[in-house]
Amino acid sequence: MYGALLLFESELVHVVAISFTALILTELLMVALNICTWLMVLAEFLSLGFYIASLAFHNEYLDLAFITTPAFLWKLSVIPVVSCLPLYIIKYLKRKFSPPSYSKLSS
Repeated sequence: MYGALLLFESELVHVVAISFTALILTELLMVALNICTWLMVLAEFLSLGFYIASLAFHNEYLDLAFITTPAFLWKLSVIPVVSCLPLYIIKYLKRKFSPPSYSKLSS
């Protein structure tokens, strides 16, 4: 939320569009970084497709003209990356310095 407030300080009238879209993209990114099967990839694309399709039905909450601007798209792409990056850096460091037992056996 703080990232949205910093990046979109002049467009806070669209806070629903910003927060909802950032939440959806962050969750999809977190799942995408952990998936292992083609079925999960399919579910990711279906979820993204349902979100895009929902834009047509929720036009009283989500301003389509605002969502399709290049400024919205680049600012919004920063929010999920910044919010997921610390989690995966910690996960990487934890795995590197304290690997799980199954990885110690396979080496």
